[in-house]
Amino acid sequence: MHVMITGGTGFVGYHTALALMEAGHTVSLLVRSVDKMLQLYGEDRPLTYTRGDITDVDKVQRALKNCDAVVHAAAMVSTKASDADKVYRTNVEGTRAVIGGALEAGVKSIIHVSSVTALYDPRATLLDGNSPPGAARNAYGRSKVACEKYVRGLKGRGKRIYITYPATVIGPDDPGLTEAQLGMQGFLTAFVPQMSSGNQYVDVRDVAEVHLRLLERRPAGGNYTLGGHYVPWVELAGVLEKLTGRKLVKLPLSGGLMRLAGRVLDRLGSYVTVPLPISEEAMEYATHWVKLDNSKVERALEFELRPLEETMADTVRWLHRAGHISKKQAGALAVQAG
Repeated sequence: MHVMITGGTGFVGYHTALALMEAGHTVSLLVRSVDKMLQLYGEDRPLTYTRGDITDVDKVQRALKNCDAVVHAAAMVSTKASDADKVYRTNVEGTRAVIGGALEAGVKSIIHVSSVTALYDPRATLLDGNSPPGAARNAYGRSKVACEKYVRGLKGRGKRIYITYPATVIGPDDPGLTEAQLGMQGFLTAFVPQMSSGNQYVDVRDVAEVHLRLLERRPAGGNYTLGGHYVPWVELAGVLEKLTGRKLVKLPLSGGLMRLAGRVLDRLGSYVTVPLPISEEAMEYATHWVKLDNSKVERALEFELRPLEETMADTVRWLHRAGHISKKQAGALAVQAG
C-alpha cells in the first residue's frame, strides 16, 4: 500500500509514517521542510516526498499520485491573535485540498486526524464518534470544527473515510515539543497542578497503530475517538512520583484562575517568546475535561491501549534523552535510560 501523509514531520504524522513503513508499506510525504524531513527519516526509508504546503492544490495532487490511502495529520496551531486568520484559512483550505483532492483522485481509504477540539462540549458527559461538532471560540478551534463538518459532509462520497480524535498525545520521539510534551516537562521541572477535573493521555504509538489498522483492515468508514487513560489532576503527581522515585511539587490551583491565565497569555502571545502549555482553550479543557470513549477502537479494531505507566515512563525517558529535562528531574528513569 502506498500512503500519502501530511504532517509527516509532526508528532502523530511521524509515528504514523514509521508504523506504516515498518509494516511494509511505502509513504509519500507532503512537507514544507525537506531538511527537517531528511533529519528525521534519513535517506534510506521507503518514502517519496513533495515539497509544498497543504493549501497548494497542485503540490497536493502531485503528492497524491498513485496513492492507495491518505492520512491528513497536518494543521497550523497558534493561539496568537495576529495568526487567527491564517490559522483558520490554512486548516480549512488545507483539509479541502487534501481530503477533497484525495476523493477526486480516487483514493480508496482516507484518514482525517482531528482532535478533541472538534467535538468538545463542556455540557457533555462523554464524547464519542457520534458526538456533534463542537462550538469552539478561538481560530484554531473554529478551524477544526469547520474541517470536521466538511469531512463529515463527504462521508456519502467515500465508503472508507475515517476521522480519528486523539486526546492528549504523549510518548517518545517527538520531532518538536508539542504542548502536551511541554506540560510533561513542566510537571517534572516546576510543579504538578492540583485542580478539579483531569486529563486523558494517549500514546502516540497507539494512535499510529490505530491508523495502521484502519488502513489495513479497512472497516466501514466511521469516527474513532482515542481518549486513552483518564487521570485526575490530583492523582497525576502520584503516578509520576512512583515512576521517577522523586517527590514532586504539587500546587493547588483554581480552575478559574488558570482559565484567566490562559486568556491573558493568549492576548500577550506576540510578546511571550518562551513556549508555554497554557492557553485559554487548553485551560478550558484542563479544568472541564470531558472523557473520550475508547470502546469503538477497542472493539472494531481489536485494539488494546498500552498501560499509562508505560507511556509516562517512555515519555520521561525521551524528555531526558532529548535534553529537555535533567538527570535529576528524570529520577530513576534517567538511570534506566542510561
